Amino acid sequence: MSTFEYLRQSFFFFKQNFTVIAKIQLPFLVVLNGLALWLDINVTDTNEFREKTAYISILSLTLLPIYWGATILFMQSKLENAPIAASQAVYASLSFWRSLLFTFILTSFAVFGGLLLFILPGVYIGVRLAFADYICVLEKQSALNSLKQSWKDTSDYFWTLLPGLAILFTGIQLIEMPIAHTLSNMEERSILIELPIVAVVDLLGALITVFGFRIYCVMREENRPQEINSSKPVDDLPDDTDQ
Repeated sequence: MSTFEYLRQSFFFFKQNFTVIAKIQLPFLVVLNGLALWLDINVTDTNEFREKTAYISILSLTLLPIYWGATILFMQSKLENAPIAASQAVYASLSFWRSLLFTFILTSFAVFGGLLLFILPGVYIGVRLAFADYICVLEKQSALNSLKQSWKDTSDYFWTLLPGLAILFTGIQLIEMPIAHTLSNMEERSILIELPIVAVVDLLGALITVFGFRIYCVMREENRPQEINSSKPVDDLPDDTDQ
């Protein structure tokens, strides 16, 4: 199957399961974006702005493994034809918080180090580590083992992942940037107006998680089907046409 077909399936899965994904992620996105917007609108002192931005960044990193892990667990439950509720997914993700946090940190350091080497190495590293989150949560691997396994598993799927991730990232940025520019330049800014817009736009980032999981499922079915039990064929997951 081509990358565009996987993208189509990912869009379909996102659309069909938007309500649950929103229930998982929006509460966190509303809190984080609300704090960031309040800071942007009300704080004018440069030093205070930088200090509070650092605190928000730490909070964001702390919460990210919860709602990201919950999204992965929900997608896996759909694969197993036993979908769980948003609250169940969030609660279950707490047991993976530490390992997924370290996975994010190690991945970020690796990608950032690559970006310092003229950008392309960072892009390459980011794609090769694209499966690390799923391996950490679904295969219960440590952060370091998740990165090592992702590097191995993405070897044959690099040219499927790269264009799909590039299309999604670029498309989301093209939506997000003009909206952010328009909101930040409003004469009378209001957090009540801006927050719902910004949070929903941020939610589009879940499309990247869905697409990565789709390719991860393909890899898992083709190369390592014995490692994780699955009661539903991989071709049925993100397409979700049986609903």
